[in-house]
Amino acid sequence: MLSSLTTSTPTTDSTKLCPSQLTGTSIMLEVSESSYKTVNHNTLLADSVQGLINTDLLKPDDEVVSTYVCRFDHGYPTPSLERYGAMTNILIYLQEKNILSQGRFGSWKYGVGNQDHSFMLGVEAVELILFSGFEVTLSNPDFVNSRANTECRLASTKVVQGSLSSGQ
Repeated sequence: MLSSLTTSTPTTDSTKLCPSQLTGTSIMLEVSESSYKTVNHNTLLADSVQGLINTDLLKPDDEVVSTYVCRFDHGYPTPSLERYGAMTNILIYLQEKNILSQGRFGSWKYGVGNQDHSFMLGVEAVELILFSGFEVTLSNPDFVNSRANTECRLASTKVVQGSLSSGQ
């Protein structure tokens, strides 16, 4: 049984992940392990396929055309109740060394890890470096995610009210 499994379907990613001649779907899995949650490496692939069947991502009679298994001893911090506190301390330590660790895999804050968040993390990092600004997105993800951004607007940007479907 796999207790921590992340899936994605890289159909639009690199052809090395999903070749154009492949008909069907490709599925990429990440399985976490630790001293508290061990993984049987001998049955990992079979357990993963069974997990896909159990969650209806695959049907029992689906054909698996190709598999690739790669194991990293140190990947990234696994989500836990203590992670955000630890990452806050680590990010402060790095900043004291003049290192800004930004983005989904730099700050390890998945609540601010999508494309628009990553863009704003970059904007705020530049503002911090050049103007001693404040990193709102990194330090307050719940605040940022709960509202529209009305502060960071270009002066020349025209805001259009209404929806596209209303013909405006």
